[in-house]
Amino acid sequence: MKKIVSFLFLILCLVTISCNTAKSEIKKVKTVANKAEKLQSKLFLNLPETFNSPASGDIDTSGNVYFTSPNFHNDVLIKSGDMKTPAVPTIGKIDANNNLTTWYTFQSEDMEKTSGKVAPFGLAFGPDGNAYVADMQLWFGGQSRILRINVENGKALGVEVVAEGMSFPNALVWKGNDLYISDTVLGETEQGKQISGVYRVNLSELNAEKPLNISANVNAENPHLFETFISDGSLKFGANGLAIDSNGDLYTGIMEEGSVYKTTIDDHNNKIATTLFAKGMIATDGMKWDARTDKLYITDLFANAVYSIDKSGKLELLVKNGDTNGADGKLDGPSEVVIRGKDIIVMNFDAVFDNPKMVNTKADFPYTLSVITLN
Repeated sequence: MKKIVSFLFLILCLVTISCNTAKSEIKKVKTVANKAEKLQSKLFLNLPETFNSPASGDIDTSGNVYFTSPNFHNDVLIKSGDMKTPAVPTIGKIDANNNLTTWYTFQSEDMEKTSGKVAPFGLAFGPDGNAYVADMQLWFGGQSRILRINVENGKALGVEVVAEGMSFPNALVWKGNDLYISDTVLGETEQGKQISGVYRVNLSELNAEKPLNISANVNAENPHLFETFISDGSLKFGANGLAIDSNGDLYTGIMEEGSVYKTTIDDHNNKIATTLFAKGMIATDGMKWDARTDKLYITDLFANAVYSIDKSGKLELLVKNGDTNGADGKLDGPSEVVIRGKDIIVMNFDAVFDNPKMVNTKADFPYTLSVITLN
């Protein structure tokens, strides 16, 4: 009888331990789930149709946020009945009180001569106080350019062409007097892999009287080609977003591999080494470095997601959602962020790729910016 009681007691102990362990595991799962859900995106601004594809942005020294809108969705939106006439490519301005104004509307004289179009992508304010914009012409048959918008007392005075000859200029970022430009499409290898790269040009080379020719040929000696990347060729889009951290090192997102590379740079802005820094996303797009948190903040265009990456390369998902039109502030094809204080302001580019990995299925109304507020 004593043996039976002892055996039953042993079973009871094991069951109790098992139940306690299960409760502990459930608690752990809930904790992790809560951590993933602690941040959410909210509606920051509804935009008029003149900003129907917000793409890239920057912030000035006064805290005003600027963003480009190439308005790539004109045809789709007119066909769907959401718009009646095409919107001209535009740059918007959001002041410290979140008031939206049109900062610059591209004029007929700003258009590339061959294509008759302008496609403003990356935007970055230079050390001279002027705004520099990547004009991506690859899809339109024109010559891609870097444009300078001359600024006086915060006002845009006009556009000058300061560089040309690139293939798919995308992101822009300054370090001192050097401008780094990503070129997303530089060609393919014989095996079908994608070649892309980053250029470096000095402010002194950007002269409107004689625009700098930046060769997109990776097979020739190119003094401005700072780094090249070979990626898997799955999307035919390589180097995309760029950022400079608090140590002055450069980060480049490789869109089709969902990865970020880090290039360490010396005090003279010369390259020391490039290494894989983070991976695990689907299709990285624009990113910014935030000095306050000492982290990168990057969008995943295909996943409707925004991540942070710390200085050790640790990737953390901040917000992710399914297919949406963005009306409630959810992410809708996010292309880039601008950091202002604790706010991550997200450009909802609302792009659509014919790819099963892309969550967004339709470019549609409304046109929005989202915000994620950090703790």
